[in-house]
Amino acid sequence: MLPYKSLLKIDAKGKKPRYEQLAAGLHHLINKGLIPPGTKLPSSRLLAELLQLHRKTVTAAYEELIHQGWISSKNKSGYYVNPDMPITKVAVKKATAPKYPAKLPVPLHFSNILPPAGKLQGLFLDDGLPDPRIAPYKPLLRELRALTDRPHQLKKLNHGTSAGSSRLARALAAHLADSRGIHLSAPNIYVTNGGQMGIYLVSKALLSPGDVVLAGAPGYSLANQAFTSNGARVTTVPVDEHGINVDKIGAICKRKKVKAVYVIPHHHYPTTVTLSPERRMKLLALSEQYNFIIIEDDYDYDYHYASAPHLPMASYHHQGRVVYIGSLSKSLSASLRLGFIAGTEDLIGAVQHFRKMVDIRSDILLENAVANLFEQGEIARHTRKANKLYKERRDYLCRLLDQHLGNIISYRVPDGGMSVWMKFPELLPVRAIGERLQQQGISFHRHMLFDEGDLNHMRLGFASLNFGEINKFLNSLPS
Repeated sequence: MLPYKSLLKIDAKGKKPRYEQLAAGLHHLINKGLIPPGTKLPSSRLLAELLQLHRKTVTAAYEELIHQGWISSKNKSGYYVNPDMPITKVAVKKATAPKYPAKLPVPLHFSNILPPAGKLQGLFLDDGLPDPRIAPYKPLLRELRALTDRPHQLKKLNHGTSAGSSRLARALAAHLADSRGIHLSAPNIYVTNGGQMGIYLVSKALLSPGDVVLAGAPGYSLANQAFTSNGARVTTVPVDEHGINVDKIGAICKRKKVKAVYVIPHHHYPTTVTLSPERRMKLLALSEQYNFIIIEDDYDYDYHYASAPHLPMASYHHQGRVVYIGSLSKSLSASLRLGFIAGTEDLIGAVQHFRKMVDIRSDILLENAVANLFEQGEIARHTRKANKLYKERRDYLCRLLDQHLGNIISYRVPDGGMSVWMKFPELLPVRAIGERLQQQGISFHRHMLFDEGDLNHMRLGFASLNFGEINKFLNSLPS
């Protein structure tokens, strides 16, 4: 038996519950291949004795790993590592990290950018944004006042560069390590004005004209536009209930050279599905086999309601092949344009170079104020509060959908995120529903409606709607 006592370290004073620490530790050992597929795990009683934990803590950790698909339970037999779980092999020698060459810009085309439908009035619907009414603006204003009350701090603002705040980069590095198991230093973190800027800058630094990028379909059109605007050719791959079809990716890689795969592993846009652990591992293995980059867009990782979220692929062993993009705008408020890129230092250097072309100086004052909120635990407190509230709104919306539209629409209750993906029957086109909403004085973004090909869906954001607003939306729909 493995020396679990020495391999699994539980911090009794840590911020995370002990069962989450244990689940993360076992996941790490499985991912590294130290616990091979099919291996029988110690009984909950034995592991509890080895680690000096309560047996219920071990059981909760095992149940968490079962929910995530890493292990399974056999009646009267025990717990086993999923035998179908592909494990990435750690390279014997250090793999050559991908390079990110600079290049000439490519003309940008705006033809596919969709404007809002109608004027903003009364109730406004979005496709999955946080509620700005609960954003931590008061603590943020407090920190901004504290910084502006110090003349020496204000003087430093003139020295701001496109590199951004090193304090926020350090705070984000600590946050990513604590919440996602991504262990990087500040030079590997680059602060952007939102996640969309991160996608564009990464594509600018990474892609050359003619490069092939794979992306999910249906998918996030603005990401595809960022890739094509930089000269890449986007090939779409189907997305099903388990996320992007990784077997299709493998088949494409056999036929053509693929430079990058863009994936949204948590709460895929627009379908809200989560990429399964098996597919994550297969995608990492394909990335090593065919030497392509995984652009991991984890825009709303912090919001998960059914269980602890799967760790990002950026937390695995990937030899620099995963570029991780996140958004603080989704965690705090859409009006606070803050996001980040986590990657190799050569990528960060290239990204900073291209940022200078459009934005020579970042908002150091805002970034340092947000860094203070991280250091004081304010962001963590807000995230816990928002998770509880958004789960209540999700449950309320889904309960009413079942009561009033259960015989009309089909949908899955999302495990996390801030939106519901609803399918309407052909006799009720979503474009007609949009017209009905406008007639009722409800404004919304046209990109909430999906009616291309076989789609007749609506992606409705619930996080920004209180109970009364949810009622108003449902009352405007046909019953």
